[in-house]
Amino acid sequence: MKNLADGVGISSILAQVLCNRGITTTEEAQHYLFDGMDDLYDPFLMKGMKKAVERISRAIDEQEKIVIYGDYDVDGITSTALMYSVLRDLGSHPSFYIPERQSEGYGLNADALRVLQKEGTHVLITVDCGISSHDLIEQFNRSMDIIVTDHHTPPPLIPDACAVINPKQEGCPYPFKDLAGAGVAFKLCQALWQERNRESLPGYVELCALGTIADLVPLRGENRILVKEGLKRMKEGLNTGVQALLTSSGLTPETITAGRIAFTAAPRLNAAGRISHATRGVEVLLESDAEKAGILADELSELNKERQDIEHTIAEQAVAQIESKGQGQDGVLVAFGRNWHAGVIGIAASRLVETFYRPSLVISIHDDIGKGSCRSIPGFNMYEALQSADDLLIQYGGHTMAAGFSIEADKIEAFRQRLLSYAAAHMTKESYIPEIVIDNVLQAGDISLELVNELGALEPYGMGNSRPVFAIKGAVLSECRPIGKNKQHLRLSVETGNKNRLGAVGWSMASYCTNLLEGDKADLAFTLEVNEYNGRVSPQMVLQDIHCLPQAVHLDRKVMVDIYMALKHCIPEQGLPVWQARQRLISAVHSAYGAHTACAAMLVLREIGVLDVRELPDGPAYYFPALTGKMHLEASSTYEKYYRAEGGR
Repeated sequence: MKNLADGVGISSILAQVLCNRGITTTEEAQHYLFDGMDDLYDPFLMKGMKKAVERISRAIDEQEKIVIYGDYDVDGITSTALMYSVLRDLGSHPSFYIPERQSEGYGLNADALRVLQKEGTHVLITVDCGISSHDLIEQFNRSMDIIVTDHHTPPPLIPDACAVINPKQEGCPYPFKDLAGAGVAFKLCQALWQERNRESLPGYVELCALGTIADLVPLRGENRILVKEGLKRMKEGLNTGVQALLTSSGLTPETITAGRIAFTAAPRLNAAGRISHATRGVEVLLESDAEKAGILADELSELNKERQDIEHTIAEQAVAQIESKGQGQDGVLVAFGRNWHAGVIGIAASRLVETFYRPSLVISIHDDIGKGSCRSIPGFNMYEALQSADDLLIQYGGHTMAAGFSIEADKIEAFRQRLLSYAAAHMTKESYIPEIVIDNVLQAGDISLELVNELGALEPYGMGNSRPVFAIKGAVLSECRPIGKNKQHLRLSVETGNKNRLGAVGWSMASYCTNLLEGDKADLAFTLEVNEYNGRVSPQMVLQDIHCLPQAVHLDRKVMVDIYMALKHCIPEQGLPVWQARQRLISAVHSAYGAHTACAAMLVLREIGVLDVRELPDGPAYYFPALTGKMHLEASSTYEKYYRAEGGR
């Protein structure tokens, strides 16, 4: 590792992170950290590329009608806009077609192809779809030349098209196999531009980056280069449509990252295909007038709000269904409902994964046909799982982590059982325990702005290139309090050993305040970021997990009486915010009882109903309710736990 650090001129901490990612030589590290557009592979290495370029070039020269057939997700929308832009700038007059999600579904369909055929289409270029449409392409390839560009796992029977471009197809020598649909489209655009203009493709990469980020392909190899270069162009605002989308998403050049795009801008494009029609997303990306692009982007933001409301309702119903059936611990979760909006079931499936940490499928049933969307967890290959039940499915397709399918409603239970069998054969109990992989154990004093800035060389972060996670063992806490509007987040400070403090934030982790107090020691897992506040710039830990080290607690009846009497003096009749009540009590009894004993006693009083919580504008507050009967300490599990631990009856 020292050789790697010295050879590249980086810290041992960054060198360790690279080693953890399988990057162990100076040459590999140089490529990983510094490769750019000139380091992309020759697009003509891809099987079918030469034939596709020749046919499209002839169509451009002869002004034949070229139609781009895309998909309605972000990858498809950006691929369509990318291919359209390049063909237009090469002198063609292309048009595009994207199927309507609800009525037409994913991929090529016969009705659409018949319309395009009647309209005199000479060349049809698919983007992000087509690899599974063997029969349809065979039916229509006599009346138009069809060029398939796709990145999904190919089925055994490859379409007999004019050309098929998919790095995953058998016999394709292209070295990098994990391109998104937008990445495959970009390679075709590269080849076309190179063939016709004898120069590298200028620009356009931000469209490719947007699709690559949204499609959750691994951000390594060429994907990493495409996204990194695309983000640079986004920060410079070089594409009017993309700029309008980012602005409407609340992003500025300083805040543009792959992660923020995935959670803000990409869902807005997705909302077009889910709630309205994906053509609206393409129109935003193609718009060159800034004012018009801004209006279109704001319309997508409104659609996204509508999508969020619908998705929230369906996700709640899906979670409730799983819980009511007692299936939350099953190897695979399958939820279904009649007339659920098919445009948001993929997001609902993601919510199931977040809630239960299980591979999850959500199905919307219309006219006894279910359309399903799947999301997975590491170790469970969703595409292979669907393959294991292909005799029950009408159609299916997708990736390891995400997929889609259709099925007859009366076969859903048999399908669920088949998936459970697949899970039993491929998963273990440990597979369902989310892991936090630690890249390095640090001392608090190791953390500096210089380190955080150096780690920035690892960006962009995403699937296959996660933000590095570090740990501090036995960190001494100098602050621990809830923050945020509803006091649901956590603020920690850690002593660094040089009389300074290192700040940390834990999103939705305020519950840890129950067990953590100033002066405690804890093991922390965290990522690092730059924090800017009131003009001060400092490194900040973003907590991923906290392991509280054991603390001595002594409880008996005398302790409980003393704590109760002290609390009566600490908490006014109208109540007091929980964290303030704790601090007052600890201060009031510190000469007699340790802080953790005081806090445990408060929890006992809460459990037996002597103390209660009400929500105030500033968050939860303790107060003393009116008591109607005698309270029993033995009714508190906390009291029994500590009392018995010390030999109590």
